[in-house]
Amino acid sequence: MRMFIAALPGAAALLPTLVLATTTLPDPTDAGAPVPAVSVPSVFADYQPYRDQKTPTWQELNRAVTTAPGRSGMSHSQMPSGGSGAKNNAHSSHHEEPAK
Repeated sequence: MRMFIAALPGAAALLPTLVLATTTLPDPTDAGAPVPAVSVPSVFADYQPYRDQKTPTWQELNRAVTTAPGRSGMSHSQMPSGGSGAKNNAHSSHHEEPAK
């Protein structure tokens, strides 16, 4: 502790010389004051403009859906009718016959 107290006045004596060693900023009102060069990268350096992709027309999309490979499309002639065959479909077979 005595060593610390003895070094304290020595450090206090050197303090004014350390303050003078710091760099001083130029006067902001002086137009001829030297200004350090600043290099700032542009925020647009990596910018790539957006480009729309070529999209197919609605006719091309319809053709692609109707002629998709591996799909057998259903035509209206293949749809089940609501006539006499309706009694044999899976939905109607779950209902009981009316009591006689």
